Amino acid sequence: MNRVKAFFKKIWTYDLVHAAVYSFILELVIECFNRRGIMGLAFPFTHPIIYIYNSLIIMATMTIALFFRRRVFVYAVISVSWIALALTNFIILSSRKTPFTAMDFYLIKDALKVAGLYINIIHIILIVILAAAVVTGLVFLWKRGPKIEIAIKKSKFYAYAVIQFMLVFLAAYGMATTLLLSNTVEGHFGNLAQAYKQYGFVHCFVSSVLDRGISKSNEYSEEYMGALKKDLDDVKPQASEKTPNIIFLQLESFFDPSHIKGIKMSENPLPNYQKLVEYCSSGYLSVPCFGAGTCNTEFEVQTGINLDDFGPGEYPYRTVMKSKVCESMAYDLKNLGYSTHAIHNNDGTFYDRNLVFSHLGYDTFTSIEYMDGVTTTPTGWAKDDVLIEEIGKALDSTTGTDYVYTISVQGHGDYPSGPVEGYTPQIKVTDFPVPEQQNSFEYFVNQIHEMDIFIGELIESLSERDEETVLVMYGDHLPTFDVTDDMLTNGDKFQTQYVIWSNFEMEKQNKNLQSYQLSAYVMERLGISEGYIMKYHQIKKDAPEEEYLKNLKILEYDILYGKKEIYGGETPYTATDLKMGIEDIEITDVYNYNNTVFVEGNNYNDYSCVLINGKEYATEKISDRLLRVTGVKVKKDDIVVVAQKGEDKVELSRVSFTIKKQLKQ
Repeated sequence: MNRVKAFFKKIWTYDLVHAAVYSFILELVIECFNRRGIMGLAFPFTHPIIYIYNSLIIMATMTIALFFRRRVFVYAVISVSWIALALTNFIILSSRKTPFTAMDFYLIKDALKVAGLYINIIHIILIVILAAAVVTGLVFLWKRGPKIEIAIKKSKFYAYAVIQFMLVFLAAYGMATTLLLSNTVEGHFGNLAQAYKQYGFVHCFVSSVLDRGISKSNEYSEEYMGALKKDLDDVKPQASEKTPNIIFLQLESFFDPSHIKGIKMSENPLPNYQKLVEYCSSGYLSVPCFGAGTCNTEFEVQTGINLDDFGPGEYPYRTVMKSKVCESMAYDLKNLGYSTHAIHNNDGTFYDRNLVFSHLGYDTFTSIEYMDGVTTTPTGWAKDDVLIEEIGKALDSTTGTDYVYTISVQGHGDYPSGPVEGYTPQIKVTDFPVPEQQNSFEYFVNQIHEMDIFIGELIESLSERDEETVLVMYGDHLPTFDVTDDMLTNGDKFQTQYVIWSNFEMEKQNKNLQSYQLSAYVMERLGISEGYIMKYHQIKKDAPEEEYLKNLKILEYDILYGKKEIYGGETPYTATDLKMGIEDIEITDVYNYNNTVFVEGNNYNDYSCVLINGKEYATEKISDRLLRVTGVKVKKDDIVVVAQKGEDKVELSRVSFTIKKQLKQ
């Protein structure tokens, strides 16, 4: 026994042993958070090789402590950092089904906007207390923690640290390479949630840090792209004489709840949508996300680009699309003379759409800051019925044909788990396969029932128009419930449905699609073939899958990151001068009355705010033609501005008015 104690005591004198022990223990804690329970303790037994590999990655970060005398403090800082990441993943998985990745740091601004829907004041207090306790503990360790004495020259001390760090780093790198080459782990994940459970949080999160954008293929070259370009240019599809208005409607979290096995509902929540599926072209749509990630589905639909070709968990809206233009359905239709409009009954800055949509070819973008008469759900999301009027405004804004891309929001989570004051659900739901989410799902069903009513009213409105019109509707992803593939009649939680309605005769076709194929399919049905990505999908859709996806990825790389060989070396697209809102906001007069300033004009709403000489004042909307600011007066040469600002106070547009005459004070 004494020999054993002496052995372990001697082993413990080695710095790398400390780092290894801490890392292996920390990996267990991280996997418990990742699996949201103590089942993480079984990870070393169910996935022993991957457990060692993840621990080596952690150990590589732990060896940073070897460069410092306050090693216990540095070990603690590194451990806290890993646990903070794992805890964040734990919290995020309670409100969505997509795990935490490095790309989520780009979404912090948007997350803060909706945080109040997912966490309450008690949660916030607990988070603050926990953070304060951690900081206090780290400060104590810094001041009172042990500090090793350096018995050798500093140069040797740092040399030993470098050697030990490199040994661990090379061990982790070598193991990663071996596991990737042997396909024991993957660096790119089709199903992010499944990958986190299979390969561990550490590997997946690090992959999301290192893997960004679309990787360059070894086959990519000027000659390769020249051959692909010739192949696409040689095909001249027969064009149709039809140029109808084209409306895409992406429905938030929308799907048919009758696809859940065994569920019972007091009435059919989707009579209008089900009738459309029966009589119109429709099918299942494979989308890149589940429970969250709206903008990634809309990115695939608009551009025809496969999101699987990007890094794990990446949001192109927050990375490449903020600085580059991209071929899209909007650009393609602009080439045919279409006016292009985007509509969304939520904040214009959400996912940076106010910036990105100019890089996707839109002329106008009407966000909630430009809508009037908006009603909300019990959880505060805008109801979708407001979109009927906004779509009509977009169609009426031009004399020619229009392309309108519309994004709804009513079906958005979080869904209340208990009764909501003042709200009585019309449809009762029983036998939902996840009993603890029964009430939440019932609330969801009633919201999509209202969305179905909106769909019926929208089609009625479009039917009354003289212009030929096509309406394409689809769900962006399934809602945030613990639904598994086995619970669904179609057996795939990454599938929603799409349906194509028109006010003229179109042959009914039933076809299952990937979301990045939808626009090309619709354009093909209308006899339209514009843009290289859309042409590629139309021409190569029947090619062997491996070849089809390989060449699609090479084409995507060339357009977004490469030399633009498909366009002859320079992209033909330029960012549009995106106009926020369809109708012009105007100031026609400004005057004083009883220590109050009145601003007259047109198209004001609850998001209109008045600034006088650069200072913003509390603004009251009297009507869509009159705003009031109390406790202030204006005079000659003052500059009055009406700006549109959302909840985040970001100014989206403004109109100014200079007072040119002396006013009564």
